[in-house]
Amino acid sequence: MNLKMPDLSTTGSPIKVTRWLVEVGDFVERGQAVVEVETDKATMEVEALGFGTLLQQLVAAGGEASAGDLLAVIGDARAASGMPVTGNGRGGGEINYHRDFLLSLYERMVLVRQFEDRVRALFLEGIMPGTIHQCQGQEATAVGVCAALRSDDFITSTFRGHGHALAKGLTVQEMLDELFGAVTGCCRGKGGSMHIGNLEKGMMPAIAIVAGGIPLATGMALAFKLRKTKEIVACFFGDGAVAEGAFHEALNMAALWSLPVLFVCENNLYGASTRIDQVMKNTRVSDRAASYGFRGETVDGNDVLEVYEAATQAAEECRSGRGPVLLELQTYRRTGHSRRDPCHYQPKEERATWSANDPITRFAQALLVGGNADLDDLDRIQKEIDDEIERAVEKAKTAPKPVLSDLLTDVYAS
Repeated sequence: MNLKMPDLSTTGSPIKVTRWLVEVGDFVERGQAVVEVETDKATMEVEALGFGTLLQQLVAAGGEASAGDLLAVIGDARAASGMPVTGNGRGGGEINYHRDFLLSLYERMVLVRQFEDRVRALFLEGIMPGTIHQCQGQEATAVGVCAALRSDDFITSTFRGHGHALAKGLTVQEMLDELFGAVTGCCRGKGGSMHIGNLEKGMMPAIAIVAGGIPLATGMALAFKLRKTKEIVACFFGDGAVAEGAFHEALNMAALWSLPVLFVCENNLYGASTRIDQVMKNTRVSDRAASYGFRGETVDGNDVLEVYEAATQAAEECRSGRGPVLLELQTYRRTGHSRRDPCHYQPKEERATWSANDPITRFAQALLVGGNADLDDLDRIQKEIDDEIERAVEKAKTAPKPVLSDLLTDVYAS
């Protein structure tokens, strides 16, 4: 793929390349700023139109080019060996994965990212009602954990639950219908963004109260144990939930009764706008498990295979009657706490470091280097997902809304 100088100058004069934002050999993703240029009116960035490795810089910093001139070559620099992508192997050895499985993980992560990006645009345009709490940057946690679960296992979620829902198998259409408040939504238009879910697909409608899903998951796990089934429940929550009493009470109960529940802390460093080291002396969340007598583990939450392998081992422990496990997945959200949060509390250096550790970019590069995918595969996946989301958006906009009598449906007395 060639990176060309766009037509930016109003006078047709040459455009100056002021600096390169990536170096030769660096992997770039679609939409990433590659080079900064200066026109007769302004300084701006030129973005890559696809995935790949920057193979050549054809115009040096300080040089000039006209509209349509080649600036760089972005291509496939994967290793000639064609070695498959391997995982860590929880037993100490390497694991080779089938190409189809690897591509399914990549596709699901891209689906989460592009769904969230499209929903954000709909809110900014004033088209979609309600509010949103998004998970861009945390795709590997949801996808890695849910890939380790069986279809009859359950998850509980939070107000930041779009990624969990897509990873557990909810469709783009039923989720967009729900976000638009339609009766065809997964919760018939009554849940919205913060209460997304579908019991038939193993996802309890999400709970917006911080730590609210943790005792629920423990109760579900107790029911599975009493019924003598082999189901487990994976409970997603953020690092902010660790300060709630419900967290400690539920973990203690799960430990006492050896319940089949996998507690999954998505530690993105911030509870709303407060950094974790401002509220915890010991910021290693997985250490809390030892207080209650069961195993905890901290995992790179931006490595989807490491998450998958850790969750697979933990799920087997839960399923075999060895009690709960606490997984702490270290990750980072690239958006604000909610849609009106500009994220100014995140230091620029910190954001840059985590952006360079993006889970989708990392996995794409691993697929290319391992010979399990080429640039055409990645571009095709992105385009197919884009098309699927756009079709679903147009359908959701005109989906039927609830009527007054629907207020009395699906209501239960306690």
